[in-house]
Amino acid sequence: MREIFLQDDGPSGRITCPLGLVPAPGQFLLASRPGSDDPLPVPVFKAADSAGGFIAAAPLPESWLPGTTLNLRGPLGHGFSLPKACSRLALVSLGAAPARLLALLPQALMQNASVVLVSDFIPADLPSAVEVRPPADLPEVQQWSDFLAADLPREQLSGLRKLLGVSQETPFPAGQALVRVPMPCGALAECGVCAVSVKRGWKLACKDGPVFDLSELG
Repeated sequence: MREIFLQDDGPSGRITCPLGLVPAPGQFLLASRPGSDDPLPVPVFKAADSAGGFIAAAPLPESWLPGTTLNLRGPLGHGFSLPKACSRLALVSLGAAPARLLALLPQALMQNASVVLVSDFIPADLPSAVEVRPPADLPEVQQWSDFLAADLPREQLSGLRKLLGVSQETPFPAGQALVRVPMPCGALAECGVCAVSVKRGWKLACKDGPVFDLSELG
């Protein structure tokens, strides 16, 4: 851990690691302090690239300080797949800061996509090209977008159609969702703590996700 930043939703940090360990947007690493009494490793997501590593999204444990050595395992799980043809991208963060979604910005802006962020949290360093809208505007934004990338807790999946303004008879829009859920075993034990209900049963966020196609979720 090279540097710590204090954010509205907790500490984030700059992690130094080999490039092969840097997770893609939506993927995660399991991180732990060697020799510590921490009971479980911590899932760590990328918020942005950084020379020699990456910026980890908040919240990180407050016990992690600059100079802390971390054991890292990963990258794990399935991340976002932003279509190359996407020209109108909606980033939707519900109940948390949008850092895990902002890792998609470099690719989106490189392909000249228009980007709207739906969130109650406005990052201080957000590029001026990104428009910010409140969650109440989500139905309008999803109709405008041709791809929607969401970050939401598992508890909100049952109400996702209502949030998006999509009826039961209408297919979900094109897009994917990062489902926030505890992932203590990182696919080693298939403990089931991270199980997510999908159209055809259950999937584990730690190995089948944590990013799922919206079409799978309802």
